[in-house]
Amino acid sequence: MNAYRRRKNVLPQNIRALLLAAGALSLIILFVRGCLYAKNEGGAGDGNAPLAGEPLRVYDARLKKTVEMDLEEYLVHVVAGEMPASFEAEALKAQAVAARTYTVRRMASHGGTPCGRGGADICTDSTCCQAYQSEARLRENWGSEYAANLRRVRDAVEATAGEILTYDGLPIEALFHSNAGGVTEDAEHVFASAQPYLVSVTSPGDELAAHYTDTVRLTRAEVTKALNKLYPNADVTAKRLDRELKVLSRYASGRVNQISVGDVTLTGRQFRQALDLASANFSLAYSEKYVTVTTVGYGHGVGMSQYGANAMAKAGSGYKEILTHYYTGVEIASLYK
Repeated sequence: MNAYRRRKNVLPQNIRALLLAAGALSLIILFVRGCLYAKNEGGAGDGNAPLAGEPLRVYDARLKKTVEMDLEEYLVHVVAGEMPASFEAEALKAQAVAARTYTVRRMASHGGTPCGRGGADICTDSTCCQAYQSEARLRENWGSEYAANLRRVRDAVEATAGEILTYDGLPIEALFHSNAGGVTEDAEHVFASAQPYLVSVTSPGDELAAHYTDTVRLTRAEVTKALNKLYPNADVTAKRLDRELKVLSRYASGRVNQISVGDVTLTGRQFRQALDLASANFSLAYSEKYVTVTTVGYGHGVGMSQYGANAMAKAGSGYKEILTHYYTGVEIASLYK
């Protein structure tokens, strides 16, 4: 009985040793195969997989609630909302870096000034922060091109992951717009203060944009109503508009600096906003019933021109060259170092 037990115990120990060795080998094989599978089937390379980034508090203006998102994944939806996916790859990369910089400057975790809506760092309302397109909206807008377009945008975000623009070691106010009309504008001519990196530069290629020039025809009554509503002291009249509206000065970029509107003087930006014009670079023409306004460029004109960036990319410029052209004296830093 004792001898049997000793023989019985010896055999299982040998078997256990073999099983343990085989099991360890199997685990190694499974681990390697699992890693290869993950590398080939998922991760940042997958068009539908999220990227790795930092937590970001985002106020969803449509859902009216604050959610936490991955920074890099958020940027995929911002770039998709701010720039056509058909643009050149280097232009999309430049947009990704500009959008990331704009976002980081508002993140409380980086010492920024949050948007504050719903207690969030940033919101999805383009009139307040940046344009943001949800997956459902992108599928609706892109249709059969959804997968290809998403891949192009995601590639741009992934290729520049963590890169931001800095001046004196701090994230810049990375403003951008659709089309500069050939020349960007000094920040101080549009917003409250000057910034050394937001100064006027040439923007070749803007003339190829769909909205390089736009013309709108408004009735004299429409113009009169809009101006008097916002500026009652102007006291303009429909019949005398051609004598009551006078451009007094322009900046070197061509944008209107000051315009006389009846009894008040407005900035070109104020006049643009009052009539919802595409640009502050405008000219006026009159007929008996109408005022025809012709604009050059689209947007406020400060920072990077998106159509100009695309033109530079088509001419062979890389995204870093594009960014350092439109943002004077900046450096490109890594957020994740």
